[in-house]
Amino acid sequence: MNICATDTLPQTSLRWLVLDLNSFFASCEQQEDPRLRGQPLAVVPMLADTTCAIAASYEAKAFGIKTGTGVGEAKRLCPALRLVVARPKLYVEYHHRILEAIETCVPVEDVMSVDEVACRLDPLQQQPETARALAQSIKNAVRAQVGPCLTSSVGIAANRLLAKLASDMQKPDGLTILHPEAMPAAILHLKIEDICGIGRNMAERLRQAGIADMPALWAADAQSLRRVWGGVVGLRFHALLHGADLPSITHPRRSIGHQHVLPPEDRRMDRAAPVIRQLLARAAERLRREGFYCRRLMLDIKWTQHLGHHVAERRFHETQDTGELLKILMPLWNAAPSLRPLRVGVVLADLTPQAAHQPDLFDRPKPVALVSAVDKLNNKFGRGTIAYGVGQRSITSKIAFSRVPEMEEF
Repeated sequence: MNICATDTLPQTSLRWLVLDLNSFFASCEQQEDPRLRGQPLAVVPMLADTTCAIAASYEAKAFGIKTGTGVGEAKRLCPALRLVVARPKLYVEYHHRILEAIETCVPVEDVMSVDEVACRLDPLQQQPETARALAQSIKNAVRAQVGPCLTSSVGIAANRLLAKLASDMQKPDGLTILHPEAMPAAILHLKIEDICGIGRNMAERLRQAGIADMPALWAADAQSLRRVWGGVVGLRFHALLHGADLPSITHPRRSIGHQHVLPPEDRRMDRAAPVIRQLLARAAERLRREGFYCRRLMLDIKWTQHLGHHVAERRFHETQDTGELLKILMPLWNAAPSLRPLRVGVVLADLTPQAAHQPDLFDRPKPVALVSAVDKLNNKFGRGTIAYGVGQRSITSKIAFSRVPEMEEF
């Protein structure tokens, strides 16, 4: 995409609305169980002091507990803390109910994550008071149709980047409009890390370039940011920061993977073997459902006691067959050191769309009908009804930052 100087001129319309659910996982649990409402609550992957919170209610956040806080530390900060084991399927069900509620008010343009959506405003909705009334109607619809615990913060601005920034400026239950004519004064008090896409490493690169705060970031010219980002992404960021409404960049899917943090009793290679097999089976099922073949498999094991990672991979002729992929995975697994695994994961990479698949002339035909039948039976009667090999163990699908799982994955 070419971005010229005219693209960086501020836009005068409020084109986007971003809704961010507040403490989403914890709020779902509080909605499900009235006894948890008003209580400091942490959602955890398992009931063990060695793990960490993956979500915290605002009552828990008041004690300094946040995503990533170790459970042992969280209990020290708040002895009355309630722990709830995560239920990803429940959160995806709430996600879809929330989408339905939002769409009674305005179409959802983009699902950014399980707890965040973006809506494009039409010309009539771009007037500030109309946009504010729309935002309030969406918040009310979610409360009325899904539940009073599901509060949200809404941001409205000229583009999605600024609307996302606005949604983070008032939590919980906020509503912030970044009027183009009020820029940049409305955001100069924020840290540069508050902008989505500026993490620790990028913030350090900006500081090394003499851009240490929001006023300096706003004042930086497009070419300066191009040098910091090392390419056209810097030009794009400059345009977005100054209000341009650029189309989103879509990237072709490059990999499909699953990982799982092991409970303490399973942190042995023999106990973890059924888990890695199930993770592979799930990744292969997604591969087929999304219409891809793969040519590379990667195994990733994170060890306990800060001993680092073990990574192994193998390339092969493209396949989407679970049995073939298990034959590739297990020798890599058996060759791994006999240490204590904390987290195990598998990634299928170098994807080829099904329409572009080139069969191997000398390869035996694969039992495609059999694999397809296994997928259908598991979808109909529940995951794990038919498993590949013995010793399969039930594990819960996780919700990644980059995508919302389909209900068929649970």
